[in-house]
Amino acid sequence: MRRGPSDQGGVLSTFFVRNGTESVAVGDYDPRAAVVVWHEVFNEVWAPLPDDNVVELPEALVAQLVKADPARMHDVALSWAPLVGMGFHEAFAHLVELSSLARTAVSRADTVCLEVTSPA
Repeated sequence: MRRGPSDQGGVLSTFFVRNGTESVAVGDYDPRAAVVVWHEVFNEVWAPLPDDNVVELPEALVAQLVKADPARMHDVALSWAPLVGMGFHEAFAHLVELSSLARTAVSRADTVCLEVTSPA
């Protein structure tokens, strides 16, 4: 089951390829906090994302998403899902979507961004 855009206090979030049309809706979790957790599980230490409306994901995280095999994605989903109250299978599917988005971006020499917007 694919999660739709989150509505956390009126905030909608999407991961997207900067110069493309591909995107993945965030779901019902804090994407900035998730990026930190994913980075840590991938054995990378990274500071939280800035509070800007649009930010690029760290290159190291994008690289990890690109090269992550199913076993690695399993480990990340297993560690992250309980932190956001998400089922393992849903978390795994979401990370697989993000991995695909990262591969698309890298194949185009582009980057993956996160957009957080408040509805009008």
